[in-house]
Amino acid sequence: MKTPRLDGWIPIRLYWQESRLMADWCYLGTTLFSAPFFDQTIEITLRHPFNLLFRRQTPIDVLGEWQVAQPGLPPTGFIFHMSRCGSTLISQMLSALPQNVVVSEAGPIDFVLRAHFRDPRVTDDQRVPWLQWLVSALGQRRHGHEKHFFIKFDSWHTIDLPLIRRAFPSVPWIFVYRDPVEVIVSILRQTPARMYPGQVEPSLLGLDAATVFQMRQEEYVARMLAKFCEVALENRRSAAKLINYRQLPEVVWSELLDLFRVTHTPADLERMSDVSQLNAKDPSTHFADDSESKRQDANDLVIEMADRWVMEPYECLEAARLRSR
Repeated sequence: MKTPRLDGWIPIRLYWQESRLMADWCYLGTTLFSAPFFDQTIEITLRHPFNLLFRRQTPIDVLGEWQVAQPGLPPTGFIFHMSRCGSTLISQMLSALPQNVVVSEAGPIDFVLRAHFRDPRVTDDQRVPWLQWLVSALGQRRHGHEKHFFIKFDSWHTIDLPLIRRAFPSVPWIFVYRDPVEVIVSILRQTPARMYPGQVEPSLLGLDAATVFQMRQEEYVARMLAKFCEVALENRRSAAKLINYRQLPEVVWSELLDLFRVTHTPADLERMSDVSQLNAKDPSTHFADDSESKRQDANDLVIEMADRWVMEPYECLEAARLRSR
């Protein structure tokens, strides 16, 4: 069977149809991933009359055929992070440059990385090509002049670094982190679904379900953050760079553009500087540093959990970062 032409189409959802993995596509056309998160761009796109009337569903293997027929941009760099630590600012600054394609926290990527939990028959030897095919489909040029392609993963995807590195061994990556007290307070203020006990498979944290559901939220969050930091440290090689929140935003133009070999002009630097003045998650408002208010909101339990579980890997990250300078 001939591979269907999928120019301008993008996989927005993966799902099981009986025992077959399927992809749901929508027509993106020349629309850019300019919103802070993948799902926000897709939500806007799905309002278009064409996408309300026409959709495509294909087996996952079609993504592999499409990669052969029309490969997307090879990934330039990956962004991993501790959560609530400035990674969205980095992705928004990079997406401000017209030569960059930036996909941030795409749901289909999460589906592939979690596929073996949904179906125990799924192996790493299947997940690796699925991830490669999906990344190729997400990295298609929209205007023809794009040169670089970045993916910002969800924070819990840091646990999957070994598999992601297996799929893309030569792609440089960064891990962004922040004072754990500030991160825990931020998550408790507005808790994402994956930060509730049981939403991330307990085995990934080295725990069992019974233990997880007996934990206070403060301890659970702290132990998750510790795991992210530990995995980043374990997998850190020459292709990786550690970034502390305190280095933002200057580190993006002073170090990361060179790390990712992104050619740029003075106008590009001005664009990134302008973006850095805005709230990364809500670009309609200006950025305001809230580090001090978060530390003031930290109760004794937050401080205790941060000290018990996260401070040691955080300090190891800091020591490794400073040694590499």
